[in-house]
Amino acid sequence: MRYSHSSIETFKTCPLQFKYNYIEKPDIKKKQNAEAFMGSMVHDTLEKLYKDLKYNKLNTIEEVLEYYNSLFKESYSEEKVEIIRDGFVIENYRETGEKYLINYYNQYKPFDQAKTLGLEQEITISFYDSVKDKTYNLVGYIDKLALISKDHIEIGDYKTNAQAKTQEEVDKDRQLAIYMIAIKKLYPFVKEISLSWYFLSAGIKQTSYRTDEQLSLLEKEVIENIRDIEDAKEKDYFPAKPSALCDWCSFRTICPLKKHDFLDKQEPVLENKYLKEKGVTLVDKYQELSEKKLEITKDIDKELALLKEAIINYSKENNLEKLFGTNKNMLVKEYDSIKLPLKNTDKRKDLETFLKDNNFLDLVSDISIYKFSDLFKSNFFSKDFEDKIKEYITREKIHRLYLNKK
Repeated sequence: MRYSHSSIETFKTCPLQFKYNYIEKPDIKKKQNAEAFMGSMVHDTLEKLYKDLKYNKLNTIEEVLEYYNSLFKESYSEEKVEIIRDGFVIENYRETGEKYLINYYNQYKPFDQAKTLGLEQEITISFYDSVKDKTYNLVGYIDKLALISKDHIEIGDYKTNAQAKTQEEVDKDRQLAIYMIAIKKLYPFVKEISLSWYFLSAGIKQTSYRTDEQLSLLEKEVIENIRDIEDAKEKDYFPAKPSALCDWCSFRTICPLKKHDFLDKQEPVLENKYLKEKGVTLVDKYQELSEKKLEITKDIDKELALLKEAIINYSKENNLEKLFGTNKNMLVKEYDSIKLPLKNTDKRKDLETFLKDNNFLDLVSDISIYKFSDLFKSNFFSKDFEDKIKEYITREKIHRLYLNKK
C-alpha cells in the first residue's frame, strides 16, 4: 500500500481507525465533519484563485466569495456532512470560511509575492527499510509550491484550524518536512526551502526550516513508523486507542469502544413484548430460540469453513493475494503462527513447569499465543532456549480473509 503523512498519523492516533480506513474499509455511511468540510471548500477556492492568476486573471473578492458559496452549496448535504459541536449549524461554518477568505485576500492581494510552481501538487517519496529489506512509498499533496526567488522555494499549507500553532509546534511539525525531502530531490539547484503554514483563522504565517541532519532523522522516524504498521498488519493487531478525537471519527458507530454510546443515543427503545409473560413461557421460548440460533449458526459456520478452504486453495493455485467479487474484493493473507498445548493437559503442565524453571513467571501467568509469537519474531529467546521450547510448540500457517469495499 502507499502510505501518507495522514495514514501514519492515523495509526499513531488509533491503530483501529487505521485498520478501518485503510485496510478493511467497512461498508458504512461515512460523514465528513463540518470543520473538515469547510476547510476543503476554502482550499478549493484558494486553488482556483491561484490557478486563474497563472492565466493573468485576478479575481475580485466578490468573485472569490461567489465561487466559494456556490461550491459550498453544491457540495453540502446532511447525508455527507455532520456537525459535532452542540448548538452549531452549517451556516456558522460557511460564514467562518468566508471570513477566512476575505482576510487572506485583503492580506495578500495582488498575490505577487512569489511565482506559483504547483497547486495541490502530488509528490511521491520512496523510503528504504534496511531492517525488512523493503521499500515503502509515501504520497502527499502540497497546497501551494512557490518560487520566492531563483534560489528559494516555499512549501505552503493552508490551515483552517480554530487556533494557530506556535513557532515551537511548527518547528516540530512533520508533514511539510516530509514533503521537503521530495522537493530537495525534484529541485536540487535550490539553496533554500522554507516551510510555511498560513493560519487563516488568525491571519498569520508561520515559517520553519529543516537542516539535512533533521531530515535524515525524520526519514528514519518515518521508516520506523511504517515498519510498526507493517508489523501490525502481519500480526493483525490494531487496538482501539480512545481519545478526545473519538467524537470526530467516522467509525465510532462500529468501534467496540464507542458504538455502545452511539447506539444508546441513536436507537429507539423497543417495547418488550415478553414482559407480561409467565416464567415457564419465557424459559421455553428462550430455549426454543437458543436452539434454533445454534442450528443456524452451525450450518453457516460449516459453509463458511468450506468457502474459506476453497478461497485459500484458489489463491494459492493462482498465486493471488486479492480476489474480486461483484461488489467487494477480498484480501487473502497468510501468517506464521504457533500452537500451544491445550489447557489441563500434561504437555501444558510441562510447559508451565519449564517456563517457571527458566524464570519466565510472567509468561506462565498468561500463556498467550500472541505473546509467544511476538517473542519468537523479535528473537527474544536465546537459540538454546528456543530449541528446548520447540518440543512444546507447533508452528503453523494461518490464513485470514478480509472483505473490502471495491
